[in-house]
Amino acid sequence: MDTQAESLHNAPGKKFLHFFFEFFMLFLAVFFGFMAENFREHRVEREREREYMQAFVYDLENDIVNLKDGFPIKDYRLAAIDSVFLYFENNPDATQVPRLVVRNMVRSLWGKYYRRNSTTIDQLKNAGGMRLIHHKNVADSIAAYDHVWLRAEFWRDSYLRDQERGKELLAKLVNPHGLISTYRSNSSGSYLSPSADGQPVKLNPAWLNEYLNFLYYQKQTTIQDKTVHQGIEKSAERLIELLKNEYDFK
Repeated sequence: MDTQAESLHNAPGKKFLHFFFEFFMLFLAVFFGFMAENFREHRVEREREREYMQAFVYDLENDIVNLKDGFPIKDYRLAAIDSVFLYFENNPDATQVPRLVVRNMVRSLWGKYYRRNSTTIDQLKNAGGMRLIHHKNVADSIAAYDHVWLRAEFWRDSYLRDQERGKELLAKLVNPHGLISTYRSNSSGSYLSPSADGQPVKLNPAWLNEYLNFLYYQKQTTIQDKTVHQGIEKSAERLIELLKNEYDFK
């Protein structure tokens, strides 16, 4: 480079433009790198969101199957309760009952209790996955569904304790002396075999009033429990429809 060219290259204006150009190119490289990384992270988050929602649909479908399976069991319990009421309505002074009535008493003690499939909702809440949901209506609907289950689970413990209370009352009401041989020979796992439903079983009448009043309370709570979980079933169905629409699931 001759002296004149070197002096032009080192001129203040040229040097500034050279540094500015290098800075601008570096800025563009950093900016577009940042944009590319941000786009990549956004795409990864959308993929994770979609995977979470697909898994959640699976959980909801399992919840629905579980709920539907339980409704007939609750109906059987209600039918058993009403059959006990009918017997004592027709026999208010009974001191003994056919074994069929005792079997219905036992059947009236229990009904299905529910546990949801909470795998995905637990992951969403514990791993910060809720922030991935960019559809506000989806996030709100998931939170609402979680809330109704939490309320139902709160009352489930009381529901189970009441069943244990019913067993205690029945043990005091039913006189076992006429059933000892049956207890000894029973190898089926069922409480009483239907083969001798007409055989009389003595009662301890002092416990009858408390038992019948308690049984009515159990009828109320069983109806309420069924109604609550029917509502949860409808919520699950609506949430599945929403997720399939928002995420274009087949």
